[in-house]
Amino acid sequence: MKIKTLSGLIALAISTATSAMAADVSLPYKAAPAVPTFSWTGCYLGGNGGGGRGMNEQQPVAGFTFNANHDSGWLAGVQGGCDYQVGSVVVGIEGQFDWADMKDTTASIPPGGPVGFLLTTKLDRMATATARIGYAFDRVLFYAKGGAAFAHFNHTMTQTDFAATSVDFIGSRNVAGFVVGGGIEYALLQNVSLKAEYNYFDFGRNGYTLNCINNSGCANLPMFPVELRQNMQTFMLGVNWRFNTGPVVAKY
Repeated sequence: MKIKTLSGLIALAISTATSAMAADVSLPYKAAPAVPTFSWTGCYLGGNGGGGRGMNEQQPVAGFTFNANHDSGWLAGVQGGCDYQVGSVVVGIEGQFDWADMKDTTASIPPGGPVGFLLTTKLDRMATATARIGYAFDRVLFYAKGGAAFAHFNHTMTQTDFAATSVDFIGSRNVAGFVVGGGIEYALLQNVSLKAEYNYFDFGRNGYTLNCINNSGCANLPMFPVELRQNMQTFMLGVNWRFNTGPVVAKY
């Protein structure tokens, strides 16, 4: 009986010591798996499309205020640029060219006058050269942009009695101004991103010359200068193909 009791005490002591030693031994640490983070560093080419609306205040005749026309329509084109990411901040440059069909015709009739005027403005192409800065949340980038803007407008003024007689004057002008805007871009794939963007353009005040194209009706008024103030707003969607992207950063 004493032998059994002694054996039991020895077994209990050994079990207790083994448990204590096991508690003192540290288990090996296993690091958490790395979570990949998308990098916006690199260059890209892409396409875009959208719509816009502009405001054109023309003053071709002294002493009479013409109604402003608001050209609207579509635009589509291409863009390319490069980005560089530092931490969550992304800086870059971008160039863009768009074809457009934005136009409007507005009638202006002098008080008591038998003759009125139809003013038509049409934007057919535009380009921008901008810098942009943004903040990235992994594959989502919020950004602002700004820079130089260039556009080509065609203008027509028709002097008419709204019956049988009309005289047409035409002119065109390349203008320069500035653009500011912003948007959001999402990296759908490693090399493909989608964006939505708003821009405001201001071309300030500029001038052009209207030339008569109906010789028999404007022998006494072959041409005259026009002062014009212009701005417009656009909204577009785009897709970019990205290449030479920076390394994917591992986040722990």
